[in-house]
Amino acid sequence: MEIQSNRSYNVSMNGYTDSAKRGWRTVKTSVKQKVLDLFPSATIKDSEKQIKKAKKFNEILSKPAENRLIVGGTALLTQPAIDYYNHRVDEETRTISRNRTIAKILAGTAVGVLVRGWCYNIVNKMTDTNSSSKYSKYLIPEKFAEKLKNAEYLKNHKSALATCIALGIMSITNFILDAPLTTFLTNLMNSRYLADKKAKGGTNEKIS
Repeated sequence: MEIQSNRSYNVSMNGYTDSAKRGWRTVKTSVKQKVLDLFPSATIKDSEKQIKKAKKFNEILSKPAENRLIVGGTALLTQPAIDYYNHRVDEETRTISRNRTIAKILAGTAVGVLVRGWCYNIVNKMTDTNSSSKYSKYLIPEKFAEKLKNAEYLKNHKSALATCIALGIMSITNFILDAPLTTFLTNLMNSRYLADKKAKGGTNEKIS
């Protein structure tokens, strides 16, 4: 009887054994485990109050309007500062750039929160499983009806659907609301900047 070897060969006919590969995997696993063992283990026990707070926080983050407000607030705290402290350009350019960024964030956030909040309210009324009104289940697909009886699934369905609808609407409002509002706010802040600069003996040039 011919005994088959477990030795494999590559193109250059250099052999290697499967046991060698297994040995290398074992070594890697052992090293990873030793690294993990260096960190102290701890058990975190959440109280009922903490769990409720975490759920409430998660619920806020999952809602489209609240989520957009958080994103806008974060942008307002960071992006204008980045523009203003860019010392590769002069102060006037930095100020104009900062004003435009602030205006874009304020306009986008305001319109985004309004549109997303409105969409979520509409979706919420059309996915109300406890209501018997005509359109209360209009946005609950029949094939997902059983699954959406679960409160968590239903919440995710509402948020995702409202966000998708809002994105479609905002592709229009970006032109008819965001852009004009951004221009208005930018001009307003630039006018105040010019007035302050003129009062200090600076320039009276118009910033476009």
